[in-house]
Amino acid sequence: MDNGQWLPLLGSFVLGALLGAGGVFAWLSRRVKRDQQRVLHVEQARQLAAQQVTQARKQVEQLQRENHELRLAVRPAPRAAPAPAVEPQVDAAEAARLYAESKLNPQAAKEKPQAFKDTVVLRRSPD
Repeated sequence: MDNGQWLPLLGSFVLGALLGAGGVFAWLSRRVKRDQQRVLHVEQARQLAAQQVTQARKQVEQLQRENHELRLAVRPAPRAAPAPAVEPQVDAAEAARLYAESKLNPQAAKEKPQAFKDTVVLRRSPD
């Protein structure tokens, strides 16, 4: 091969490499641009959500203030505590005597019914 053949071959190789690099650059630039748009969209959505959260918190605080004001307006008047019931004075000696009598004279025990009377197993008669 002489120099006349190498020059067009080298030129076509350089031209092909430049066209290939240009194609890759165009493809990558479109991809990066699309990713940047996605990031921008996500950031805008995040900011919108943050604004909505802030507005919701303000509304909740306002509702809590209104609710508190309404509770104060509707709160019933405090009532006086009822006076404790006055129990008659019981003599300690009399109470001890009644307790001792109740222990010495227990009440008659009531007749207890037989538990599970109908469930008693009957013996078999030998056949």
